Amino acid sequence: MRVVRSPERARAPLGDAVVEDVAGPNETGTGWTVAVRAGGELWVLPEEDLEPAGAPRGPAPERVDTLRLRLVTELTDGVSAARLAERLERRLPRVVGPAAVEVEAERHWADPYRYELEVTVRPRGDAVEALRALAAAGGGGWLSCRDDGWRCDLWWSAEDDGEGFLAPEVRGAEVTLLPWGSPALRPEQERPLVSV
Repeated sequence: MRVVRSPERARAPLGDAVVEDVAGPNETGTGWTVAVRAGGELWVLPEEDLEPAGAPRGPAPERVDTLRLRLVTELTDGVSAARLAERLERRLPRVVGPAAVEVEAERHWADPYRYELEVTVRPRGDAVEALRALAAAGGGGWLSCRDDGWRCDLWWSAEDDGEGFLAPEVRGAEVTLLPWGSPALRPEQERPLVSV
């Protein structure tokens, strides 16, 4: 990509840039902001400040509404974490409806090195309904909800002797709806999507 309008805080024109990711909607919800690496720094710029520097490589990425879950467990054994990941891949479509599910187990960097699961759910139906189904599955363990009109974030924690979220081993969860299908912001009266 080429940066056609450098931000005011840039010391020099940014020129060529490498796209890292779509960062989310702009402040008005009328377009996207893009994270790019230029001049050795990471910048978040509006898409209208960028232009292609050459022919695109491959098809344009599909922007599908997505749910991302970060599930915290007390598991320290990799085999047990892998089994839990497999169970969740089967269970999640039963909770949210037909969906593509990817689960990755990663070990936390600090002692006692418990496993956390990064889960991506791409519902084939309505992603908001899938979010509401996950909220219902969490029962009364929800701590808070933050809804900025585009994305919606939920946090859940198990009681000391309470049930886990989606599986007994899951003791904490962060659930995020990323509506990649559109940058439009929902009106105030439609926020939050989920009451917890």
